[in-house]
Amino acid sequence: MKSNPMAISREASSEPRRSASPVTRRFGRGAAALAACAVAALVAGGCGGVKTVHLKETAADFQQEVLAADKPVLVHFFKEGCPASGLLEPAMDQLADEYRGRVVVAAFRAYTFYFGVPCDEIKSRYEVVLVPTVILFVNGQEKHRWFADYSADSYRKVLDEVLGPAAPKKPPAAEE
Repeated sequence: MKSNPMAISREASSEPRRSASPVTRRFGRGAAALAACAVAALVAGGCGGVKTVHLKETAADFQQEVLAADKPVLVHFFKEGCPASGLLEPAMDQLADEYRGRVVVAAFRAYTFYFGVPCDEIKSRYEVVLVPTVILFVNGQEKHRWFADYSADSYRKVLDEVLGPAAPKKPPAAEE
């Protein structure tokens, strides 16, 4: 039997053996990464954007609030309890603030915590398979789609193309 000269056994290595964390031993490496992502989501703004409109999970409400809206609507499709979806919420809140009165920024729960689907009609119609997915609707039609894009700048670029650039913020008046 030939030995592989490139293989280095743990015993022959000069590195000390590290013990795995309790989370890694119990659930594997993926669980530790998921836990880290969950902590990052909470630090980044937590679950539940405060400046976004939270849509009811019905096709009728989606029709009224998104498709029949008189302004463009930026819809964040998310999964309840998903750290990746939670990471997007600060950017959505920032955009809701910046484009207030010009764009409606909304959130639609595509999946429950245990991957249930509250409104299959909307999830299927817009082919929301992975989250977070964000779709910009203009006059009831899909104008642009993003997947797992956490940069507010990429949303601003498209919103500015549709609406024109946002008005510059006025500096506070100086006291005399």
